[in-house]
Amino acid sequence: MSQAALIDDLRAKMRELEGRPQVSSMRVHPVLEGLLEVQPGQVYTVGAASLAMLLMAGPSVQGQWAAVIGATDFGMQAAQAFGVALERTVLVPDPGADWLSVTAALIDVVPVVVVAGRAMASRDAQRIAARLHEHQGIVIAWDTAWPRARAHLRLTDVQWEGTDRGAGHLRARRATIEVQHPGRPSRRRELWLPDDHGQVRVADEPPLLRRVG
Repeated sequence: MSQAALIDDLRAKMRELEGRPQVSSMRVHPVLEGLLEVQPGQVYTVGAASLAMLLMAGPSVQGQWAAVIGATDFGMQAAQAFGVALERTVLVPDPGADWLSVTAALIDVVPVVVVAGRAMASRDAQRIAARLHEHQGIVIAWDTAWPRARAHLRLTDVQWEGTDRGAGHLRARRATIEVQHPGRPSRRRELWLPDDHGQVRVADEPPLLRRVG
């Protein structure tokens, strides 16, 4: 399929979203509450796939659509565990050389766009910023340097737990999430991503009880 045909196909699939209402802020996953406010019209860079999924989850719970561009190894099952609605997620694993046009076309109709592993020139970033401002969506730049991003999220102090302290079956991952805003002190919080029950939660909070039967 040519890039023009791909863009037309994506527009057709997302036409029902045209005229979506604008919002002043987007919902965040509960583990990010008080740590990060996601504002429409902005770009957020992340250093790990799990952080991209974490940012996708809040708007997805609100009923928003998302698109993931250029991530050939994006884990849909993992995204679902974070709370991302797969039925409202569009994957474009290989957008080709014209990936910027694909990204711009999706920003026109999809509130949350994840861009993976693409070098972003300053001029192109300005073009995307103008579209984001017009349509009030967000871009999540995964493993991508992006000029003038609103905030950068990364994981530090990552520890896996499981059989023989992670040598066998890995059951849980504990890590510190660090949120960096330009010109401000970093903010940190320890999380389970996930815990040994498969829950994503703040490390010092008890796990949710699951109903049996």
